[in-house]
Order: sequence, then C-alpha cells, then structure tokens
Amino acid sequence: MITLLAYYERISLFHTMEPFFLKKIRPRFYFTSSPEYCLAKDKNRILFMERWFQHREPRDLEPEDLEFIKKLRDKYKTIVFFNGQPEAGTNRLDLLPWVDRLFYKSVFSDAANYQKDLYAKNLFAHYYHDKYGVSDGGTGYRYTGGVDDGNLKKAGLSWNIGVGSYPRKNLPQRLGVLLARGGFPDLRSFFAEKRAVAPKDFSSPGRSIEVHARIDPVPSASISFQRRLFLDLIKGDRRFLTGLVSQAAYYRELEDSKIVLSPFGWGEVCFRDFEAVISGSLLFKPDMSHLKTWPDVYIPYETYVPLDWDGGDLMDKALEYLENDAERERISKNAYEQYRSELGKLEARFVSLLGEVLDNGH
Repeated sequence: MITLLAYYERISLFHTMEPFFLKKIRPRFYFTSSPEYCLAKDKNRILFMERWFQHREPRDLEPEDLEFIKKLRDKYKTIVFFNGQPEAGTNRLDLLPWVDRLFYKSVFSDAANYQKDLYAKNLFAHYYHDKYGVSDGGTGYRYTGGVDDGNLKKAGLSWNIGVGSYPRKNLPQRLGVLLARGGFPDLRSFFAEKRAVAPKDFSSPGRSIEVHARIDPVPSASISFQRRLFLDLIKGDRRFLTGLVSQAAYYRELEDSKIVLSPFGWGEVCFRDFEAVISGSLLFKPDMSHLKTWPDVYIPYETYVPLDWDGGDLMDKALEYLENDAERERISKNAYEQYRSELGKLEARFVSLLGEVLDNGH
C-alpha cells in the first residue's frame, strides 16, 4: 500500500489526481489530506505527495515547510512529489534534495533552460520581460538556475491538465472538493464529466464563429502581457469574438467556432487548449516547441497552428486557415484523434511510472 498525501482543490482532484482513481490503480493507494496522520500514524513506507507547498511566488521553502519535509524524509523510504503548479518544471525544485522523484506537468525540451535565471519562473515571461520591459513591480520574482545535475535527474514528466474532467463545471467541481476535504475523495466520480462522443463536425464551414478569442487577462503583468498583446492585435476585427460570457455560453460557442485562439496563462498548457480540441475547433497557440508535455496535442501544423510569441503572424495565419476549410478540418480532426489516443495510454503510463519508482530500489 502507498500513502497519497493530497491537497484537494479543483485542479488536483479533477485533473492531476485522475490516474489515482483508475479502477486498477485506486486499491494500491491510501488517500489522506492530513500531514499529522502521515507523521504520527502511517505505517506505509512509500509516500506520494500531490500539490503541497504551492506558494505563488518561487521563494524557498518556508521554515515550517522545510521542517515538515525533513520529518517526512526521516520517516519514509520513498517520497514522490507531484507538483501542481503550471510552470514548466521550475516550481519547487528546492524539494529535490528531499524527495526521490519530482514530477511536472511539462518540462523544458532543452535542459539548459534549467540553468538560466528566469523572470517569473517562465521562459515566456522572461522573454517579455527582457524584450518589452514587462515587470510585476514590487511582486516581481525570478527563478534562479543552477540546479545540481544529479538532483535534476530526479525531475520528470507526468501528465498535464488534458487528463481529467471536461467540460469543467464550477459548482459540481466545488462540491466534489468539499466532499474530498471532508474525507470522501472517491465521490468525485459523481461530479466528473466525460466527453464520450466525438464533435459533430471538425472546424466546418458551417460553424458561425470564425475565431473564438474570449481571453481574460490575469492580474500578473508578466503573465498577462501576451494576452493583452494578442487582444490589441485583433481589436476591432469582426472575425475575432472577444469579451467574456457565462461558462455554459462559452462551451456552446466553442462547438460553433472554426478556430480557437489560446494564449499562455499561468503556464503554457491551458484548459482552453483541450476545450478547443474536444470541441473540434482548430487550435491557434503560441509556439510550444520549448516544452515537453503529455497528453501532447502540440504537433505543429498537425494538431495545432503555432504562432510567434509576438503575434506577428496571427492575422496572416487567421486569414490563411479561414480560407482553407480542408486544412482546418484535417488538423482539428488530427488533434482530437491524437488526444483520445493519448488518453487511452493513461493507465499504462501511470503503471510504468509506478514501476520505475518501485524498481529503483525505493
């Protein structure tokens, strides 16, 4: 038996933890949200941790956090940590000396990026900071590179938010979280939605919305800059649908959209990416070649259309793909089939990860 110490909230319960609830996997784990239980009562020797130490800023572990992880290290033979933050493998690297494995939702394709000093922990935020002078003012923060290569080998790729419940419905998921925090995480199944049927079409000429671009800038200047940049580029262009609507209207619109524009958010991989794919729309996304992630729906011109981070090619590509019905259909259909194929490998991927941890003598 393996203990899973979970921090329950919507992303963790309905996305990050999805593999733990698989029928063949669930019996191998004892779920708890109590650190006190782990330290005082748990008899298991292997601990999986999910979404703890989630400070928004990448400061070092707080003294109480460090004391806690040291106590866990003294007790457990093996500790595996699943980081819940969206950054590409730069959050909580200070845990590496204390854990056996540290898994992320996405990692850099080029390991040299881990040795760089990155503004706001993100390669893209660093890009806008250097090129445009974008700053978060007094709350600005950096990731300082220089991770020991031996420790960095402990870091790996798990799965992203493409795994889990779609469409995302706020109220049911919040109720699921409340029940999980009350000791009933398995009741999430009553609140999880599964899109079992394929879209009625794939980016067809019959769809009435040309480019869905309902983008909400976030508070952080360095994170929202790309979004504002794209919104400025499309301002006044009637082909682009902007503004905010209800969640239900948003999902209806996606199914009637030929193209969905999905800029980066707190991390590069966004819910909107998979919502677009599931809806059969063509995904327009800033270039993702700097990352490895899974499920991978970011194959250039096969499952999505990559854009320059400055948006310089956005208008030309919008015109090109709006005029090419067959190519839109091909790419959007490829993306859906790729996504479903990847999800079909989830159990095997988790079993492989689990076997790797256990076979390494831990």
